[in-house]
Amino acid sequence: VKAGIIAGDVENTAHVFTWAHDWTGEFAEPGYIIALDQYLPPETLSDLQSQFAPVAFSAVQLGLHVYGLPWAAEAIALICNKAMVSSIPATFSDLENNVFKKFTNPSKGTYGLSYQIDPYHIYPFITAFGGYYYDETTDTSAFNSTETYKGIEFLLQHVFPYLYTSDLGGETQLKLFTDGKTPCIITGPWNGPRIREVYGNNVVIGPIPDIDGKTPKPFVGIKTLWITSLVKNDPNRLYGSLLFAMWFSLNDDSLKLLVDKFGYIPVKNSIIDYVSANKEKYVYVYGFLESVLRGVPMPKVPKMSCVWDPVGTAINAIITEYNEKGLQATLKDLTNILDSAAATLATKCKVKLVS
Repeated sequence: VKAGIIAGDVENTAHVFTWAHDWTGEFAEPGYIIALDQYLPPETLSDLQSQFAPVAFSAVQLGLHVYGLPWAAEAIALICNKAMVSSIPATFSDLENNVFKKFTNPSKGTYGLSYQIDPYHIYPFITAFGGYYYDETTDTSAFNSTETYKGIEFLLQHVFPYLYTSDLGGETQLKLFTDGKTPCIITGPWNGPRIREVYGNNVVIGPIPDIDGKTPKPFVGIKTLWITSLVKNDPNRLYGSLLFAMWFSLNDDSLKLLVDKFGYIPVKNSIIDYVSANKEKYVYVYGFLESVLRGVPMPKVPKMSCVWDPVGTAINAIITEYNEKGLQATLKDLTNILDSAAATLATKCKVKLVS
């Protein structure tokens, strides 16, 4: 798409394309996509906004502009084998005491939870305590803040002891769950098909439970339709693209088809209401939907691509320290690890630090 726009190849380049919303800044800043508010009247934009969940419409806004239309979402959630766990516990304390501790027995190769550990997947524990990696509205990072420290400290104390930490990669953790070695997994809808092959609908799915009244908020990715700037000087292509994007994101029959056939998580309010009213039929979709609605959109400015690296380096260092030296040594070194990453964020990524 980028190559076609740069070359001005209007005949062979997509007029409308889709991906997760966090590409928005990368395409908007160089002018590769159009801002819809430059072509649609305010009353239309207001009506569009009212059609979607707030988390979805906020994800397609950057600065003062609306750059695309949302049509589906994804976020991680807690999935448990119903034969082992009949319902999602109401609190994280219940989850730890009644599920994690019950099923963890490393000598038998069983653990309380499957969980891929990386910056994206652990974010709910960061946000539960008020921390964050990067805020695009303030251009700040709180990675070495007290709040982020508390989130990772909680993760180390109340999650890591129940994991198979020798391999925290996605494939190994998923296999532990599908092999029945763990009762639960924290993962996203992209692993839904694999899990469904093994367990069918005999699972319970929902958001990560609250931690002493604090809500874990996962990253949310919003599948977005953008319109390339190649069409802006051709009214037929421009308004044809706008009409298609609005039809695709607003047509209830088509959106229901995406839910029924492919398990996409809806973001249009009418389909959210439909799925919620038929949640017994949509075990996977509804479970992930609950998590989406309490999450936060991933940052969508290009600077976030720089932020991921030092944060990832720090998380890897924490995993290594935990495996080699244990919990107490890791907690002792945690401040230094976070401070080192924060220094890189400030110097390399040019973000302000909020401690």
